[in-house]
Amino acid sequence: MFLLRFSYLVLFVVAAAFSTNRASAQLSIGSDANSLVIKSGESFSYEGLTLTPSADFALTNTTLTRTNAKTISPSPGVDYIARYFSFSNTTPAFSGTIRFSYSGATLTPLSAGGLELNVRANGTQWANISGTDVTGSYVEASGITTKTLNTLTLGSNITPLPVNWLAFTVIRKDNTVLLNWITASEYNTLDYIVQHNRAGNWETLGSVKAAGNSATPLRYSYSHTKPQKGHNHYRLIQRDRDGKQSFSKIATVWMGEGSAGISVFPNPLHDHILKVSVAEPMQITLFDATGRRVLSQKL
Repeated sequence: MFLLRFSYLVLFVVAAAFSTNRASAQLSIGSDANSLVIKSGESFSYEGLTLTPSADFALTNTTLTRTNAKTISPSPGVDYIARYFSFSNTTPAFSGTIRFSYSGATLTPLSAGGLELNVRANGTQWANISGTDVTGSYVEASGITTKTLNTLTLGSNITPLPVNWLAFTVIRKDNTVLLNWITASEYNTLDYIVQHNRAGNWETLGSVKAAGNSATPLRYSYSHTKPQKGHNHYRLIQRDRDGKQSFSKIATVWMGEGSAGISVFPNPLHDHILKVSVAEPMQITLFDATGRRVLSQKL
């Protein structure tokens, strides 16, 4: 067993903490039980990361790596600085204070006043922890309770939207309707519920699993094999892991012989004016973005 208290450890780690401009640095901790124990109230510092536990905190069989790059995968879902710390193994539950230095790291496009600690425990789950920017060179978050540590970085303190939609289209292909959508970014997403509306009521067709977290465009698709004749309306409900949800726009496709015989412009609506042209008398039904019927009239 290797038991090391801060009064001795600080002499070992501070010597390495002045060279944070290097692309990366690593500290390996052995596999013996209790290889490194940080006693309650004492501090462990390495390359700009300082842990001050409120209860004894033991690390074993892990490598702590500091990386000066924006290469975290999966992404925290917010803009983050070009620096992060990662443990090769998820740590035991940590309680206490974490100080993260960003001196020398690339902040673009963020500013020092807009930073907070972002921690991933394992897998794709990220948590934002409010911090205090004390000196303009670090963020310190205190009062942390039972948080396992896998990856740590500093990111924007503005909570992102779960999904940034780029496009949602529906296309007729023979007797099938192909739904395609693209997201610019995702944060904490769970899945997409595909819904169909033919007679004023929304019905769920199925679901597509979401990526969870992504800072790059992603493409999704779904096939509706049994559309009905006439106009078929579709929408998506995006659900995130926190139980919140958002709706896509409504997309429509005509299933039947020849042209739909109708033109609607503009969509979405601008200046409270909607122009509708029909080739022959027909019943027109209009829905708003939430699927609520706002007009039903024969033209």
